[in-house]
Amino acid sequence: MQFRKYQRINFDNYIKFFILIISCSAFAQQYTISAKLSGIKEDGPHVIYIGSQFRSLTDEQPEIIRILDSKNKEVPYFLEYVPSTVNAQGFKQYPIISKAKVKGKTSSVTIENTDGSKMQELTLAIANTDAVKTYSISGSNDKKEFFGLVNGQVLSGLYNPADTRVYKTLFLPLHNYKYIKIEFDDKKTLPVNVLEAGQLTESITPIAMEEVVPNVTIKQSERGRKTLITVKQAHWILIDRMVFDIKGPSFYKRNARIMVNREEKVKRKVRKTVSVIEEFELDSSTKNAIDFTHFEEKEFIIEIDNNDNPPLDIKSVKFYQVPLRLVADLKAGEKYTVVTGNTQLGAAEYDFINFKDKMPKNLPVAVLSDASAINTGKSSKDASTHSPWIMWVCIAAGAAIVIYFCISMVRDMKDKEKR
Repeated sequence: MQFRKYQRINFDNYIKFFILIISCSAFAQQYTISAKLSGIKEDGPHVIYIGSQFRSLTDEQPEIIRILDSKNKEVPYFLEYVPSTVNAQGFKQYPIISKAKVKGKTSSVTIENTDGSKMQELTLAIANTDAVKTYSISGSNDKKEFFGLVNGQVLSGLYNPADTRVYKTLFLPLHNYKYIKIEFDDKKTLPVNVLEAGQLTESITPIAMEEVVPNVTIKQSERGRKTLITVKQAHWILIDRMVFDIKGPSFYKRNARIMVNREEKVKRKVRKTVSVIEEFELDSSTKNAIDFTHFEEKEFIIEIDNNDNPPLDIKSVKFYQVPLRLVADLKAGEKYTVVTGNTQLGAAEYDFINFKDKMPKNLPVAVLSDASAINTGKSSKDASTHSPWIMWVCIAAGAAIVIYFCISMVRDMKDKEKR
């Protein structure tokens, strides 16, 4: 009789334990952000543009986005960034006649200006890399004696998320040299792979970048030797391009850097440090557009060296990100919700991605509404950290129940032995 009672107690405890864990897990895996889809007038694949508002609330984790239909079933989709493209018919290619390399020091490519035409810019097709390179350009008419054109310029933003190459336009003083040599500094990074060189007879199809509008404040140091630009955002947002609009002076060339505050633990003490994560140059002869490989910060400072020069008259600093879009097979009349915020999820794996190359070029667009929090008034940062806290509480509660159950079982066994 006692044995049966003990079995019942054991079984009851197991039921309570599993009910608690399942309920906690279900709660922990809830989505925290949602937005509705509209404008679906026909059956078939649609494009869904994910704007900065939705992306910021998800802390830039597009891989955990899910599309749910009215029955809460997942709808397959694939994710892509809007690419920049060059029209092959609008690209006048120059032959690369030689490549040279001094291991660990420099590498260079020499290009032939076949018709000897006047040249003020040169476009390179470079294989994807996350390197930032310093380069110099010189010109020659006999391939023996080269004369300086550009010295110590910085080449960055050499990553294209939508293609295996990126096109970069280098600006030069007006010249008509027959041979142009581009020399890269390879002391800190490996050489870059220059695939093609030429001139654009038509402009690059522009990336329809979406502007991100953080809070920006500009101030000068006490003696004006440095300009400090503080950038603050409410959420973590990916920035792909930064553009300076500088009124004056007419001629300037300033070193600049991006700095972020970091915290590190040293012998159980938290120490605050300032780290430089990006360096670039502002030059009156360029458009002062800086591209980033993967720059994602909530708050940072741009520091510009003025030295003994007057501070730059900066009209504005603008920030942009490459548009993110989903392509999904949708049905007219169905109600869809785009959800995210469940940090326990990984990237979705759907068969639909295998048909990416077979999609028509001009797909209809499904409109995504503004995102809102689900069943909470907290910020997305709080929401994104809420689920792990619940999970840890569940684990602790489960452990406590197991310990309690083991103690009770030992006591029951001792009582049985005494009897």
